[in-house]
Amino acid sequence: MSDPVAVVEALVAAFNRRDSAAIADLLAEDIVCAGIPLDPAHGRAATMDMLAPFLAAEAVDWRILAIAANDRIVFTERDDRFRFVGQDWTSVRAAGVFEIDGDGRIVAWRDYFDLAELERALP
Repeated sequence: MSDPVAVVEALVAAFNRRDSAAIADLLAEDIVCAGIPLDPAHGRAATMDMLAPFLAAEAVDWRILAIAANDRIVFTERDDRFRFVGQDWTSVRAAGVFEIDGDGRIVAWRDYFDLAELERALP
């Protein structure tokens, strides 16, 4: 998959299915993934470890509100919704920047969000 927008849309769809294998397959081995203001994860395994608490949700419903690309860089505005066992839906607003390599893998992922909003969303 070489269309950068399609790669990011596939990532969101994989999150909504909570499909860890599909998510990992979209990430480059040497990805740098940063949830700003948190420290970045370096590498696919570290990124998957960082994403694990979100994938532990009973249901995930990420919604792309806006998406645009400039060559191999994709910008998103999202509403990332989660429902954890025994809780109602929670939501984190995020702006994401994704850099896609020529093989259709994400080599850099930066999400910008309000840390307090994220902390309220997680159990």
